[in-house]
Amino acid sequence: MIRLLALLLLVSAALPAQAAVILLYHHVSDTTPAATSVTPAQFREHLQRLDEEGFEVVRLDELVQRVRDGADPREKLASITFDDAYDSIIDNAIPMLEERGWQATVFVATEPVQQRRRPMMSIDQIRALHQRGHLMVNHSHTHPHLVRRQDGESSRAWRKRISDDVQRGQALLEEWIGESLPKYFAYPYGEHDPAVRELLGNLGYIGFAQRSGALDGNVNWLDVPRIPVNRQFANWDGLGDKVRALPMPVSRVTPDASITEEARPSFELTLPESWHGRGLNCFARGQAAKTEWTAGQGAARVRVTPAGDLAAGRSLVNCTASAGGGRFYWYSHLWMRKADGRWYAE
Repeated sequence: MIRLLALLLLVSAALPAQAAVILLYHHVSDTTPAATSVTPAQFREHLQRLDEEGFEVVRLDELVQRVRDGADPREKLASITFDDAYDSIIDNAIPMLEERGWQATVFVATEPVQQRRRPMMSIDQIRALHQRGHLMVNHSHTHPHLVRRQDGESSRAWRKRISDDVQRGQALLEEWIGESLPKYFAYPYGEHDPAVRELLGNLGYIGFAQRSGALDGNVNWLDVPRIPVNRQFANWDGLGDKVRALPMPVSRVTPDASITEEARPSFELTLPESWHGRGLNCFARGQAAKTEWTAGQGAARVRVTPAGDLAAGRSLVNCTASAGGGRFYWYSHLWMRKADGRWYAE
């Protein structure tokens, strides 16, 4: 019996741990912009695939709690989230989720909802979703570019403006719902830097990003990965690899998600010493990035540099390594590039 137990422990230790994943959608419609949309047919397929692969789809607050409590490594946990509160969510996506008894999480930008800008949901629809068991949480009031300073704006004035916007969104949402809500915040446009994360942490929030990856108990709760999904990346052959991914055991990133004016900025990942020289595939804008390893002092470090120039705006550099069994460790790095000292126009 003892030998059998030891064998079982050895086998379980050899298996890669299952991590939780969060999927991020905006529109679910045939008629909205492809860059921020999936079609209803694509969304239905994703739900079917999650079911077939044995994922337990839970509301975001349950996923967060179970990860914090140390979810069983054999569990497959996923959450479905939506940003902005577009009406196609309640028209097209929610019925498909409710058919399966699954609950969504909607990050609500409150000013567009309050002003009933099309194609946003109404306050009554937000309230109705909450009453049906879905989670409504904060996506700011005005949906600003958080990292940008206004002309002549001091750091103190910037902190007050952003803090007021975040807290205004939370207060309005709780007023509409009629009860306190978790302090979860999705970064508008997926933009954040150390100063934004520090501000958000001081306000007591968990911060949710727009970058692929899985999370476990070691996640940075101010930079929680969510897998962005649109029509370009809706095919399950590629999306399934992201959903099945494991978190890369990165202990430090230098510099962290940052603003740059360089055309080919580098960052360095610190990994366990055993990772030194491991096959790591990194890509930026469809091209393989250069990786340079160094070792020492009980850790391995790899510097990652794009092979081509990053465009002005937001870019993600994705790094993967085989975890065996057709699965991958995954890390995604955010760059926000200014061009000629100016922010990109949107």
